[in-house]
Amino acid sequence: MNDRGKPLSPVDMLKAYLLAPILDEDKRRNANQVWKKNVLELITWRGEHEVERDAACIKAWFRVQYAESIRDRKAGSTDKDWELIGSTFHRWVRDNHLRLKVGGDNENLALITDKFPFFSKAYRIVLDASLNYTPGLEAVFYNAHNEFTWQSTVLFAPLVVTDGDEVVRKKLAVTATYLDIWLMRQTVNYICVGYSSTSYAMYLLCNDIRGKSLPELVSILTNKLTQSDITFDGSVSKGRAGINGLSLNQFSRRYIYHLLARVTSFVEVGSGKSDLFDKYVDRSSPNPCDIEHIWANDFDQYRTECVSQQEFDGLRNRVGGLLPLPADVNRSYQDKSFQDKSPHYAKQNLYVASLTGSTYEHQPQFDNFRSTRGLPFKPYQKFGKAEQLERTLLIKQMANQIWSHERLKDYLV
Repeated sequence: MNDRGKPLSPVDMLKAYLLAPILDEDKRRNANQVWKKNVLELITWRGEHEVERDAACIKAWFRVQYAESIRDRKAGSTDKDWELIGSTFHRWVRDNHLRLKVGGDNENLALITDKFPFFSKAYRIVLDASLNYTPGLEAVFYNAHNEFTWQSTVLFAPLVVTDGDEVVRKKLAVTATYLDIWLMRQTVNYICVGYSSTSYAMYLLCNDIRGKSLPELVSILTNKLTQSDITFDGSVSKGRAGINGLSLNQFSRRYIYHLLARVTSFVEVGSGKSDLFDKYVDRSSPNPCDIEHIWANDFDQYRTECVSQQEFDGLRNRVGGLLPLPADVNRSYQDKSFQDKSPHYAKQNLYVASLTGSTYEHQPQFDNFRSTRGLPFKPYQKFGKAEQLERTLLIKQMANQIWSHERLKDYLV
């Protein structure tokens, strides 16, 4: 039984193994208190009791700092470091004590009193930034919104226990920014980014950036992005069309929702307005944003544009014809035409309003944003196939700026 009268967990068994060689009573008592304090801070983070959070932190820490092997990607293969740490990390530590440099008095004390508090604190920083839109760590929030479950693991990879607070935050930010760019490039090309499908890629990534300095980290991740075949323009190797082929469906809905919120935030912040990304993606809001189709769901309105219902359905769902709007506003439009909805678009967020002529009057910061960024915004009197294509190309142009690999270099300043 542990200190709380519960059956021993893997975390409890790991603690017992690490404390056993520490014979000095005072050192042992202090180490035990440090361990208990960090476990308690993890499992009671934000006042929400989660008994597995300490184990999740330790698995992430051990995987990215020590794993040197992963199960072969073929049937019948046996689990290696990456998988074993994810299931029986307390046994794995015993079996690999030489690699971890534990087993002795001083080594175990260092792991308990120096390394565990360091990674526990970093884990809580990531948890906080995942739930709260934090300046400097926005990319952590973006990845959490996209439910990328490897994030908290991968972000630990470049960390070194001697890193100061500022370096830790910059390394977290750089790595999260890389994941943000990588993730959105994958998803606009309909490439799965689920837990199982990306496990091997994340293992390789963690090995490449393990313990790297900030300049090394930026250089490695920038090279990965510049050398990748998968971009917002598509992927030749995978036969994908990128933004040009992006349409609303069961797979893409959540990512298009995210993309539209990011595009809107990009336009508004660039035009001197507040960054409301976290508000746009808040599904707990009484009136959350929905995805609005510019084309009404009425084939008859577009018979001159489309030769069939199938073509109409495909074009209607293209990303260039989609907008982020409050749910009540979206529902109120029903099957109105673009011409009928256009005056109401002018009252919405700046990305939506940019479809209308009045937005281009007396908006000097928006004018400067468009000019400086070289973005071909324009108002529309009608919105057919040609106009939708223009809007799609505008989104692609903005995506290449929003998710530019140049963002990584900003953290070297």
